[in-house]
Amino acid sequence: MQTFALVVAIYAASVLQTAGSDAIRVGEVAPDLLALLAAIWLVTACAKRGFAAAALSGLASDLIAPGPLGLGMTCFLLAGYGLVRLRTKVELHGSLAQAAVVWGAVTLMATGVAVAGWLAGAASVPLATVLARALGVGIYTGGLAWPLLMLVHGARGRLQPSVAHVEPSHLRSSL
Repeated sequence: MQTFALVVAIYAASVLQTAGSDAIRVGEVAPDLLALLAAIWLVTACAKRGFAAAALSGLASDLIAPGPLGLGMTCFLLAGYGLVRLRTKVELHGSLAQAAVVWGAVTLMATGVAVAGWLAGAASVPLATVLARALGVGIYTGGLAWPLLMLVHGARGRLQPSVAHVEPSHLRSSL
């Protein structure tokens, strides 16, 4: 079921990014919805399936973006590897901590894709401009992460039963 949800989410993010990019653009910067999806999936879903989310999102990013194929997938996989390793070392409780990690990952993804594209000759602007746009994409996309993570946590809270009010049996007998 998670794989189906991931494919549908990648398709929806691809459509929104291609069809609605002018509507959500601020100056020269638009959010990278596929990078956002990959990063949110990596910090909230099962860590074992994180690489699949990053790879599929990177592949979709490569297919809809101009430039050489493989740059997005490579950068998304590297960032995905970093996030999976981070999750094994650090507990990411709360949407604010996860949003900070998502911001960092998305900024790295955007910067990696932009610099790799510049090195491959896909961009005709100076490297400083490429880096500034990539940082803007990271900031804009990271700003979208916190409200989306709050929605994810809220939806999970409604779907999972609360056990906060249940007293353990060994505590009841001693009272």
